[in-house]
Amino acid sequence: MKKYMITLLIVLAFFTNPSSSKAAEAQWDGAQVVKGQTGKMTFTKDVKVYKKNANGTYSSMTVKRNNYFRVYDIEKYDNKTFYWMSSGYRVQATDLVVFKKVPLNIRASLYDNPGYININGQASNLNYGTHYLKGFEYGSPSYDIVIGENLYYDYTYPSEGNIRGGYIDATDIRIAETIKRDEGLYKLTADTRHLRGPMAGGNAGGKYSKGTVFQSLGIEINGYIRMQELGTWGEDFIFTYIPVTLLQPVQSQEKRYIRYGVVGKGKKSTELKRFDEVMLLTEKNMTAWIEIDGETYYVPKKVLATIKPNESPVITTSFLPNDTLQQLVYTNGVYKKTANNRFEAQSNNQFIDYLETEQTFSYEKDGIKYLFDKPVTEGSKVTRIENGMKNEGFVRAIHYTFTESSGTFNNVVETSYGEFFAPGYGYIKGYSSELRSYE
Repeated sequence: MKKYMITLLIVLAFFTNPSSSKAAEAQWDGAQVVKGQTGKMTFTKDVKVYKKNANGTYSSMTVKRNNYFRVYDIEKYDNKTFYWMSSGYRVQATDLVVFKKVPLNIRASLYDNPGYININGQASNLNYGTHYLKGFEYGSPSYDIVIGENLYYDYTYPSEGNIRGGYIDATDIRIAETIKRDEGLYKLTADTRHLRGPMAGGNAGGKYSKGTVFQSLGIEINGYIRMQELGTWGEDFIFTYIPVTLLQPVQSQEKRYIRYGVVGKGKKSTELKRFDEVMLLTEKNMTAWIEIDGETYYVPKKVLATIKPNESPVITTSFLPNDTLQQLVYTNGVYKKTANNRFEAQSNNQFIDYLETEQTFSYEKDGIKYLFDKPVTEGSKVTRIENGMKNEGFVRAIHYTFTESSGTFNNVVETSYGEFFAPGYGYIKGYSSELRSYE
């Protein structure tokens, strides 16, 4: 029962909207404008207007000539425009209707954090439901918007660069309060469509099945949460909008232990060490999402253990090259043995030197030197020296076995620089080059 109550409180905290502190009204054109109002209209003569009731029947009322009515929503499709009055009455735009739009900046002034959604259903290059989310997110279009009487925007696609936009009429824009949400994991409670904007009937893609897990991107607008679909290593930047009512927070499943040092990635990154205790949230493909100290990260699934691992290994074998090693082939060249602990490439300044003392192991490749303090174990110091500049790092992990295209190596050292070294060979993988083969 206690667990159920805690879960209920979490759900309530997630779905409860904060109250707005903005004024509910503003003055414009000699009248009050209220939150949610798009414009105002009068009629050139007495007309009858209609609304459809929930049971399928219609109600009507007669509105008088020159009487002022607020407009709260606008529909545009099939070359027609419809104005929604209060109480659900809808009027088609004709020469009997005199409509005047409220400037967008006046409407926006009634919101704490206004968000802008395109509601024009006419065929155009601007999709119905487009959310003009000011700012940049990797892998997603970003907008630079200016709010005046209408909305002006420039937009950028990651693959195309900046594209000049243009003006969007204020009547094509719905304003909704943008609400901050946490950036945790949530799963679907029912099947739903992939929506590219926070609007029912908007541009849609494929279907998501009940139970699919998403990462919240921290905002709610118009009753939808902006989400990122979980992908292998979090690199499938597929953004979507999911109705709040179809989301349930993902709860921790059970304890896991870190098998070796690794970087946990997420909104921020953190160094996770062997033996660290974490809580498993969910898994997909080769990736697991975990929680530690209240933060969510993703890591390779293989780094997690259900039982606390053995003590951290210590490198006792020599780092000096094997006596039979004669050639190392890297992506940047072929290095041949020229002396006992030296390899050289044909190009100038391309060489590899090995040196080992009682205190350190030294490895230098193409003028970049690494000093490993002994004993070499997880957490021990590694100093990288390039162009006379020292940078102190550490051993992130020691892998009992490590397989690359060039072969399988034992007791491979991974440094905090993201580079891998194998005893008897040296540098095998990193940002600058990769070992392809050896003889």
